[in-house]
Amino acid sequence: MNQKIYNILLLPLLLPIVMLSGCVENTNQQAVPTSSTELQNSSTVQITDMMGRQLTVPAEISSVIGTSSPSAILVYMLAPDKLAGWNSKQNFTQPFMDENYSNLPVIGNWLGSKTGNYETIIEMHPDIVIESTATDGETNEAIERRQENLGSIPVVAINDSILFVTQSDSTIEYVGKLLNCEAQAKKLIEFRSSILNEINSTVKDIPENEKVRVYYAEGPEGLMTDPSGSQHSQVIDICGGINVADCPLTPVSGMTQVSIEQVMNWNPQIIITSNPQFYASVYSDTLWKSVDAVQNKRIYLAPQNPFCWIDRPQGPHLILGTAWTAKMLYPDLFADMDLSELTRKFYSEFFHYDLKDEELNTLLNPATKT
Repeated sequence: MNQKIYNILLLPLLLPIVMLSGCVENTNQQAVPTSSTELQNSSTVQITDMMGRQLTVPAEISSVIGTSSPSAILVYMLAPDKLAGWNSKQNFTQPFMDENYSNLPVIGNWLGSKTGNYETIIEMHPDIVIESTATDGETNEAIERRQENLGSIPVVAINDSILFVTQSDSTIEYVGKLLNCEAQAKKLIEFRSSILNEINSTVKDIPENEKVRVYYAEGPEGLMTDPSGSQHSQVIDICGGINVADCPLTPVSGMTQVSIEQVMNWNPQIIITSNPQFYASVYSDTLWKSVDAVQNKRIYLAPQNPFCWIDRPQGPHLILGTAWTAKMLYPDLFADMDLSELTRKFYSEFFHYDLKDEELNTLLNPATKT
């Protein structure tokens, strides 16, 4: 038989075999999830963290550890049942938090105290670890070292915008998507936007000579502080106050030491503090008696439970402390701001705790010795 004719006759018989062979080969290839249905059906998914690193994480994340308080607080606010532990011990006898969350184990911190322990985290088998960090080369290397020490546990980097009240929406949105709680993230972003818009629209037109002069008292003696521009005193800047502290900015950790003579010279109209010990003693301390804020009894202790509202730890909860600061600095301008109602709503929706009347009063009206 002519070879050409033979090939033509054979071709129809070979085509189904070739096609079948191709189908078998394709079924053995790993499919990359591209749709929401495929993502749900896959045990793992590929993600890009906020530093641009490609990671494989479980499709359903149910256990999360943050390496610092800001990241842990964000997880708690968005998806509390997924938080596996705290970074430091909550020292309050009544933390205003459901015991299911307040009794979570303490796993240490890599921001500030540097008490984090890799073995502790590995033994807990979290689905992911969230690292809150800046976006520079040295930090990138540190993230890779962290990943190497944690082995197969994915380290998801979020950027340090979570430390800043006016900048953290992108991080909240990212973590909301990561933990499949986008509705809660949207709710928090909308709450923040509402507060910041109200504050900005109220204080932006205050003449410079009518802005209140504010001192942020830190430490048990009140003689540590942070000047304008510090991440630790940011609520004063946001709320249109004049931060009187004319002193060096101590990078990262803050808390620059000053003298009582400097404070007397600055003579603030208002003092805000995050230290209960200073607040309890300042009115009876003769060193402070000549300061305007003391004489006019305009010293305010930021609410403390379950986390300080204005600083240390920083995180997305500071939005409530920003509203509190605005109310303390300019009570007349913010007369229509119902701080009690805002606090109840925030605790219920983002701290997952319904405040009793006496608890609300303790937060907003701390006792002091006069």
